[in-house]
Amino acid sequence: MKKKFYYLGLLFFISLFSMSIYAEGMVGYIDLKRLVSESEMGKAAKTDLIKLKDEKEVVLKAKLKEMEELKDYINKNSDTIDADELQKKNLELNRKYKDYQRIEADAKEDIAIGDRELVSKILKEADGALKMVAKNKNYTMIIKDPNAVGYLDPSVDITDEVLKELNKK
Repeated sequence: MKKKFYYLGLLFFISLFSMSIYAEGMVGYIDLKRLVSESEMGKAAKTDLIKLKDEKEVVLKAKLKEMEELKDYINKNSDTIDADELQKKNLELNRKYKDYQRIEADAKEDIAIGDRELVSKILKEADGALKMVAKNKNYTMIIKDPNAVGYLDPSVDITDEVLKELNKK
């Protein structure tokens, strides 16, 4: 029983000693949002996403215009066309509305997928720059998630240095 306490105490002191060694290392922080939005790659990606969004909006506006024209036709001529024709036009309007909703959902999904792919590509490229900066400046730890820590001193933010390195590529 005494041996267990001895080994447990020894293990405790060894872990404290090893923690103090790691505590002496430098810790840095990187703001991933800034990295994505301020890097040259991020700016180019944002331009591509805006272009994709604009293309999708053109298609959606055309579909919306078709629906509005058909709705106006139904409203203006509901008294003069027969019941079968009115029913066909209403069914056509419902089909166009469902198509519009599907196209809109697809457009949102395409934009979200494009955004995720571009961010992933940028972060993959930035990883090399991050490791280079960390190695050159002798950082032992770089924190990517600010929510993981309660407080980070602004002096440990190395985002600018990583941006410079990333933009060199």
